Order: sequence, then structure tokens, then C-alpha cells
Amino acid sequence: MLINGKILKEGEKIIVYSPYSEEKVGEVTKAGKDQVPYIIETAKRGASLMKKLSWKKRGEMLNKAAENLQQRKMEFAKLLVKEAGKTITDAVKETERAVNTLKESAIAAAGIQGCTVPLENSEDMGRLGYYQRVPVGIVLAITPFNFPLNLACHKIGPALAAGNAVILKPASKTPLSSILLGQIVIQAGFPPEAISVVCGDGGEIGNLLAADPRVRKVSFTGSYETGKNICMAAGVKKITMELGSTGAVIVTPHTDIKKAAAKICKAGFANGGQVCISVQRVYVHTSIQEELITEMKKCAEQINSGNPMLPETELGPMITKKALKKAMERIEQSLQTGGSCVIGNQNDGNILLPTILRDVPESAPVIQEEMFAPVITVNGYNTLSEAISCVNGTNFGLQAGVFTDRLEEAMVCIDNIECGSVIINDTCNFREDQMPYGGVKCSGIGKEGPKYAVEEMTEIKMIILNRKV
Repeated sequence: MLINGKILKEGEKIIVYSPYSEEKVGEVTKAGKDQVPYIIETAKRGASLMKKLSWKKRGEMLNKAAENLQQRKMEFAKLLVKEAGKTITDAVKETERAVNTLKESAIAAAGIQGCTVPLENSEDMGRLGYYQRVPVGIVLAITPFNFPLNLACHKIGPALAAGNAVILKPASKTPLSSILLGQIVIQAGFPPEAISVVCGDGGEIGNLLAADPRVRKVSFTGSYETGKNICMAAGVKKITMELGSTGAVIVTPHTDIKKAAAKICKAGFANGGQVCISVQRVYVHTSIQEELITEMKKCAEQINSGNPMLPETELGPMITKKALKKAMERIEQSLQTGGSCVIGNQNDGNILLPTILRDVPESAPVIQEEMFAPVITVNGYNTLSEAISCVNGTNFGLQAGVFTDRLEEAMVCIDNIECGSVIINDTCNFREDQMPYGGVKCSGIGKEGPKYAVEEMTEIKMIILNRKV
């Protein structure tokens, strides 16, 4: 744990293992229930200190943190390979994105502003009204294992930009990069009390922190079930929930099939498919289904899997053996309901090889449940409305992709797909860190992206001046 600028070493340990080699990578101290009051009180002091800092000063320190992170890029990237099983290529990209997220947070700090409110309709004239955006105080940020660095920056950066203190609770499988990030942020000049990194079981320590009334904002990224439990624990306070999806893509006959196949495979198999916006479902017009599957199979066959530390490796391991087993069980359950396996459904150690299924019933687990694995299902459709109905046919709605060169088809999809984002001529896996990001239905509540997260992490304070007193 990192509390008040100090690494706490005494207490029960969480051992971090490599998903690839299963060797010990490191260990961190697990937070206990009895430490919650100290954690909260430290953050409360940090919030008081942060409130006094100007937006300019906060922006400068965020830019400094970004600079520090950039200088230690390869150190962070190698750590991500070790604790998260990312390929070194993906780990470098994530670190670069994290640098950009901190920079965008600095920009967002400068954009915090209020607005005048006309009060001329009041019977009692002579009043001037305006509002300010003020920090909420303490932000609890809970992050997953799949992007342990950048998603931490997506919560820490806006929280500090808004003038809050933040308590970061990283995934127990990937806490090392978060602690190192916390140290970098403090080294940039932020008060040590303003950033805490607390390790432990989310169902225990996470819920206890979320339930404390002094925590005024909870920002969570993870599974729907965990998010629901956190919401119940948190009670009445500001909440942002990014809860995953079953990413879908529509491929119409009016597109370049080879390019679409390449993009789909890259977006479905990257990071072992362990991305909330990974391509999981593809709906392709029956007239081109065979051609698309053939091209996708070619792409899948060319993917190099193995040691994630090697630069030529494109596909690394699942985060745990348990996650691998769960994914393969869902594949088998789905195939028992119908459909067939085009390629894959095999493992090499803890690596699930690229898997493509076809013609699976819409009720199957690989359609209805978030796979979080390198598994893509390709089903045919006859009409665009049928495809849209299938895309909307799950409880999730984070992002969707559509491949078409016809504006009319694109607009029909934009108007009728129930998702937080619809991406034309790209997959559902597209994300720029500055864009508003978040879903509908069971995919979540609220938006991320530094500018939009800052709005979520501030309160509006209304001021009314009576000039006729």
C-alpha cells in the first residue's frame, strides 16, 4: 500500500504472479478493515490541501507526472508484461496512452469553469446568479487488471485535475504498476495525502471504502456483478460505472472484406481479448459470410503467440488459469447449442489460441456473456434491421462497429444501435483517450475521458447575489 507517501510493508501480503510463467513478480501489503479510518482521514486531509491549489498548479503537476512517466516508459512497460501478461508491444502502447491521459487531464484542469444563470424571471429582480464547479472531495477509484496503468490514469488524472484527493484500489492481480504510478504522481508535487493506493479484495476493502460517507465519488471499471455490489455499498453519492460489453460489429456487403477481416481480428485478439470493447460478435451479410470467415481465418493463423516479453509476440496469456478455463467452458457450452469452430479452441499453457466460431445461436454464452478472451463469433444476417436487432439483443451496450461505404446504411445503424458509441468503418474496439467513453444498459453509468470525468468528479455550487439589499 501507498499511504501518505509511504509504502506500508507490515501486514498480510498479496503475491503477484506472472500470467505467462507463473513466477512470482512481487508482493504488496493487503489493507485490513482496521486501516480504513486511517486511509479515509489521510484522504480527507489531502482533499483540503488539493482544494487550495489553483487549476494552473494542478495542471503543471499533472504535466510533470506525465513527463516522469514518459522518462520511465520502458520500466513501466516491462512491469505490465510481468504482472498483466501483456505483450511488450501492447505494454509500451499502454504506457504511451497513460502519458497522454495525464496530459489530457492537465488540459481538463484548465477547462473547469462555471456559468452565469439568468434570473430575470424572478419576481424579485436585481439578483445575479452564477455557478462554480467545485471538487467533490474524496474520489474512490477502482481499476481492473486489463489496463492497470492507463485506466488508473483515467481516474487519478481527472480526480486531481478537479482538485480532489483520490484513493486508488487496483486489481489484486496487478497492483505493482499502480503503486509505482502513485509514487510518480507524488514526485510531481502533489500532496502525499492526496493520492493513496490501497490493495486488497474488492468485495471487502473496496466495499468498505465505497460505503464511507466521506467518499463522495466512486469511479469503477470492471464486471457488471461487481459494479452492482459496489453501487449497493456506496449508497447516495456520485457514481461512474464502466461495466463491460459483448462488443459487436456489423459487416455489410459494401465494404473492403480483407480490410474488415484484418481489423476485426486485431481488435478481437489484442490483449488476449481481455478488453471490454474487444470484438466478440460479428454479424455479416450472408452473401459475404464465407469470404469474411476465410479472410479472418488467414489472419488468425498468422498471429504469433508466446512469451509476451519478445517483440514478435502478438498474443499473450490469459490473466489466470481460472480465466482460461472459464473461457473454454463457455466455448464448449456454446458449441453444444449449435454452430462450429473455424479455428482455435485450443490452449498453449495459459494462452488461449485465436478462436473463431460461426453460426452460433444468439442465446449461447459466447453471444450473451462477456467473454474477455480471444474468441470471435461470426453469424450471418439477411437484412440490416436483423443485424441491428442482434447487436441490440444483449444486456450490454458499450460500443459497436459498422463496416459500410454507404451513408444511408451508416445512418440507419447510428440511429438504431443501442450503444454508447457507434464507430463507422472501424471496430467496436476503437477508443481515443480524450473522447467521452461509456455505455448504456448494463454497460455502465456516466462517462470517462478526462474532460468528461472532471465533470463527473465536481459539484455545481450555485451563487446568487441580491443587489437590492
